[in-house]
Amino acid sequence: MFKKFLNNLLSNEAEQQKEQVQGANPFHQPFNPHANKANDDNDMPAPGNHHQFDPQTQHGTHYTKEAFDAAANRHYEELLANQDEVLSENEKRNLKREAIKQLYLQWNGHNYDQLIQFEMANSMELTGYATQGFNQVQEEGNPLYEPIHGISLYDYAGIAHATTQGIPEETILKAMGIEKAVWEEVNLLWPERMKEDASFGIMTKYGEYFAIAGEHPKLAGLKPAAAAAPDGNANLEKLKTDRYFYEELCGARTAAYEYGLDGAQWILEHFGINLSDFQSVAMNWMTAQNQQFNSNEIQHYMDYQLQKQKEYAERFAKEQGGNIADDVTF
Repeated sequence: MFKKFLNNLLSNEAEQQKEQVQGANPFHQPFNPHANKANDDNDMPAPGNHHQFDPQTQHGTHYTKEAFDAAANRHYEELLANQDEVLSENEKRNLKREAIKQLYLQWNGHNYDQLIQFEMANSMELTGYATQGFNQVQEEGNPLYEPIHGISLYDYAGIAHATTQGIPEETILKAMGIEKAVWEEVNLLWPERMKEDASFGIMTKYGEYFAIAGEHPKLAGLKPAAAAAPDGNANLEKLKTDRYFYEELCGARTAAYEYGLDGAQWILEHFGINLSDFQSVAMNWMTAQNQQFNSNEIQHYMDYQLQKQKEYAERFAKEQGGNIADDVTF
């Protein structure tokens, strides 16, 4: 269950990367900075392209959020008035988001990478979805985050991490002080809560907790039943610091699954890196990427991963006797 869950988590992160780099907007209209000039004169920030940004909100420090919100609302009303037909509520929300995007670009030097970072930092407000790396989830007071039979979301991530490390379940449960029957119910109910959460906040927070699950106070000292490959630790350290190595193994993993192999098991056997460690590193790379968004850099690494995926696909094809199409003559 955990392996499938972690694989889905990795796949979702990869899809988000593609959407961020390739996304388009159906409501795009040129923003006229002189429209409603009389109202905007007092709010318009000083010109310039070398702005600084608040690390939490990603708003420029050369204006106030209140001034931005007021100007964005006026611009939204202008765009809404110019529509040729009545919009649905969902279309209005999209139009409001477009108004915010247009104003943000105009006030912050038309930096599209900075715009994406702003949208991620404010994704709960703009889209209703949480984004990895921006600590948007508020657990306190939210019943979805209440512990289940005493097992918090952090505990659940810790157990998942320990399980995929190869630590026997009975050892984990003993360390946590829970019975197997209790765990079986917990392991059903936390995923159900994730399905209920339309904001993906639980999933996002789970990913953040999973990245630090090795530090869980009750589980950190447990050891796997079987020792890792001799070079496993060295490869893991390289995975943490070498982005090209990380992208290569992502490509290899994907290619392995395409050829009917267990990609996570293949990585473990050949590089000594288990799925939980791989996922933890993936979360850290994704967080760093979101917080320092650079579309050119992301595209570069995506291209590199695809190149490596193709190379490993050719390798797996040869190991399996070649592709079926290799024997077809046209």
